[in-house]
Amino acid sequence: MNGQMKSEHVAKVSWRREGEFSHLGYETNHEAQISGISIPMSSANTPDYVDPEQALAASLASCHMQTFLALAAKKRLVVEGYHVKAIAFVCLNEQGKTYVEMIKLLPEVEFSTESSVSEEQIEKMHHKAHDHCFIANSILSDVIIECV
Repeated sequence: MNGQMKSEHVAKVSWRREGEFSHLGYETNHEAQISGISIPMSSANTPDYVDPEQALAASLASCHMQTFLALAAKKRLVVEGYHVKAIAFVCLNEQGKTYVEMIKLLPEVEFSTESSVSEEQIEKMHHKAHDHCFIANSILSDVIIECV
């Protein structure tokens, strides 16, 4: 391992065969256990389950948001609400392998009326939040942030 270990974050994923299992297909539904919460997961684009690409986008959005909120708090700016849509774009690379090429974050931040913040300041805060987000620093995907 590179660097000094700071903390561990554990998730468990379980799958069990239901029905046929063959080269023609098999059930992809499975379950993730995170902090005692069960999350139903499946393959990509399954409406009733979280897929790994969505989970990656949500993890990045959550990390970015938490870093942004910490920066706002340090600046004594009061945030009333923070909402973000995160979209993971899956493509084929030059070797023909599927990967998440880009994750787009579309954050919308609502500041308290007593916090006067310019669009330029918000943009700089998002840039700094991206630079300090440990999930963003851990992935190869491009990250685009478009303020709403």
